[in-house]
Amino acid sequence: MTMAIRQNRTPTADRHADLARVDRRTIEHLEPADLFDAWMFAEADATLAIATWRSAPTEEKGDAHAAYLAALDRETQAARVLALRLSFA
Repeated sequence: MTMAIRQNRTPTADRHADLARVDRRTIEHLEPADLFDAWMFAEADATLAIATWRSAPTEEKGDAHAAYLAALDRETQAARVLALRLSFA
């Protein structure tokens, strides 16, 4: 499996740049309660992913770690979107 590298940018950096370009009117139409729920679901997913990583057999630790990092990234992104929306309140 290969991953395209674009000028030393990480997938996380790309997503944060995308978030910075989101139109304020778009964010203002999102309900804070829905964004909070999305954050909580992402947090639960990260909690499950870290438990899976910790209990994974040695030969599966790498994949489980990658899954945990992806879940943690989704949680971070959900928190950032919620924080951005609340900053407009």
